[in-house]
Amino acid sequence: MVSIVGDTTGSVTGDPPNVATGDLDITSAATIVSQDWSIQTPPDHGTSSINPATGEWTYTVDPTFFDSLDNGEIVTDTFTVEVNAVVNVFGFNINAAPQTTDVTITIEGVCFTAGTLIETRDGVQAIETLRVNDKVLTADHGMQPIRWIESSRLDAERLRANPAMRPVRLTAGSLGPGIPSRDLLVSQQHRILIRGSKVEMFFGAPEVLIAAKHLCSWPGIDIETNDEPIEYLHILLDRHEILTAEGAQAESLFLGEESLYALSSDALRELAEIFPDRATDDHVGFGHAARLILREHEARALA
Repeated sequence: MVSIVGDTTGSVTGDPPNVATGDLDITSAATIVSQDWSIQTPPDHGTSSINPATGEWTYTVDPTFFDSLDNGEIVTDTFTVEVNAVVNVFGFNINAAPQTTDVTITIEGVCFTAGTLIETRDGVQAIETLRVNDKVLTADHGMQPIRWIESSRLDAERLRANPAMRPVRLTAGSLGPGIPSRDLLVSQQHRILIRGSKVEMFFGAPEVLIAAKHLCSWPGIDIETNDEPIEYLHILLDRHEILTAEGAQAESLFLGEESLYALSSDALRELAEIFPDRATDDHVGFGHAARLILREHEARALA
């Protein structure tokens, strides 16, 4: 009699603070009189809450847990919500059968894959050849030095065990004529710059950033399904920037609170030494996102 619709997935990668939010709703052929939402099963690695009257939920990562993760590791967490509704059928208020759904949260670093060509001061270079202090072209601040770069290699066994680690392939021309100029592979949470009249009309901004996995309904963009080993590389600049990769524009590593929690203690210490002016007792701060970041349901409006 009642079914649940809305946001059943979320991400805390790169969207400070380290919180994911969403909105659930119910549909019914009968008139809905009232709804009462609750958390039936809490998440394992964070805390969740839900507004009993509206179905708006919030997930907050447990920083102690994420501080123990290896750099580049992807974590999935799940919590279950329940709704009890009263519906009106032929003038009678009836308690509908309780309905439940799982909400899945994904945490992942922001990475290009080895072989990706990046625009630099010295021309186009493969990302794996870049080093600290090499200068890369940014959309907003010209040439900027790389402050930190790190890689993580995933073998076929890990990819089969965790499909969320598979890269997204943006085929040549999938974002427009000649964009990207060659196939571009990035991690699923890596955000791509999107512009156009629909962006301006729906969001009041000329450009937005969208996670690659949320572009997979677009022609020519999909998750890679083979088990070839993959090497992800993270590039950190002084601030969150827009880089040019294979002729397309995509973000540099954005260390919001939740991304920092996904780094190892050794990596955090290294960052604190590189950026001593930003280090506190808890973390290293890296400012604001370079563009408006769309959530999954907002990205669907542009499909």
